Amino acid sequence: MSFVKLLSPAKVNLFLRILRKRSDGYHELQSVLQPVSLFDEVSISVEPGRGSSLSCSGREMPSGKDNLAVAASHIYLEEAGIQRKVSIGIKKNIPLGAGLGGGSSNAAAVLVGLNRVLGKFADRDLLRMAASLGSDVPFFVRSTSSFVEGAGERVRVLSDFPLFHYVILFPGKSLSTREVYENWERPERPPEKVDPVSLAERFRRGDFPLENGLEAAVFGMFPEILSLGEIFRSLGARFVLVSGSGSSVFSVFGEQREAEEVYGYLGTSSEFDVFLARGISGWHFLAD
Repeated sequence: MSFVKLLSPAKVNLFLRILRKRSDGYHELQSVLQPVSLFDEVSISVEPGRGSSLSCSGREMPSGKDNLAVAASHIYLEEAGIQRKVSIGIKKNIPLGAGLGGGSSNAAAVLVGLNRVLGKFADRDLLRMAASLGSDVPFFVRSTSSFVEGAGERVRVLSDFPLFHYVILFPGKSLSTREVYENWERPERPPEKVDPVSLAERFRRGDFPLENGLEAAVFGMFPEILSLGEIFRSLGARFVLVSGSGSSVFSVFGEQREAEEVYGYLGTSSEFDVFLARGISGWHFLAD
């Protein structure tokens, strides 16, 4: 039996612009994503046999064929043309339906973990498999700050991109990504494409040009989320945004002490889940 265990990170969308809805039903987007140090733990064992199984602890999550991690194992073995018995264990810390990409990260963790054990594919092959699983999964294959386009399948790594500090609030209510996108209304003036080089440089300068084209849809579905931003701003946090399709809201800081100061006020809250996190780069393996 072969075994690998790795940390599966959450992400935040520092920038998310929805350009249009495509004829295939997906949305054309541009986004800057950064993985952060809020982790699930994913363990994968591979042995002779066939079939994939999943065990979970921590937060509740979908199981069986509805779980992206299980789907990822099926795709990997099918593409490799081999049969193996794959046992996946997930210790779930990332809230579901929070816009933090936990399910997508778990799926990428399985692709990366299986490839660590079986060594069948190059990164480009994993990216192709990831794109069939969901829009955020290709980003997590490399798990480093990136500019993402298309429906998430085109991923450009941002070199020398700063690793920021974050306080993340999850209000306890999950939102369906599909429903949020269905509630997105195209603005009267079509959004323009941004230049990734110029956008990344603004972040490097500490301008924090935060944008989330899904915020209006999130607020319409969950008006109470507006109060989370007000809480942050009352504590002096200037740069606040909904992450992805919500429902989490984060504040971003250039300095660790600034994030720790805000977290110090919120970290003991019984109303929300509060996380102190930092941007990371690359996968963190615990055992193999």
